[in-house]
Amino acid sequence: ARRMGLQGLPAGGQEANASLLLPAGHRGPAFLILENFRTILRYNNSSSYALAIGLLSERFDGAGKVRASWPVGEQPLSRSERLELQERLTARGFDPGTPDGIIGANTRSAIRGFQQQLGWPADGHPTQELLGRLRANP
Repeated sequence: ARRMGLQGLPAGGQEANASLLLPAGHRGPAFLILENFRTILRYNNSSSYALAIGLLSERFDGAGKVRASWPVGEQPLSRSERLELQERLTARGFDPGTPDGIIGANTRSAIRGFQQQLGWPADGHPTQELLGRLRANP
């Protein structure tokens, strides 16, 4: 995991409000996000935007490139597939919220629940494989 959005962790047992961000699921890089990341999200509520700003600012500060590789060849879900994913999660008893085709916090939580049920890594990442599993077992 790479630290994102704070120039150092609290010392001496102080608590930090940290989360692990897996923007490409468990097969991609992991980032430890802290308070400055959340501050960027208040300006623009897009994890991709906040991640890009955080990475760029760390590069300006002398940090190296992201070392973990991003998955290649993974086909993202189309809007209609994201809607279908949400509808199928709802039919399975998971609550992604009102189907809108947007993969937000509720949808990721519902995906994690289904992934746990399957015994998969619960990263909340929507994939073609996950949608295929939802389609296969109605």
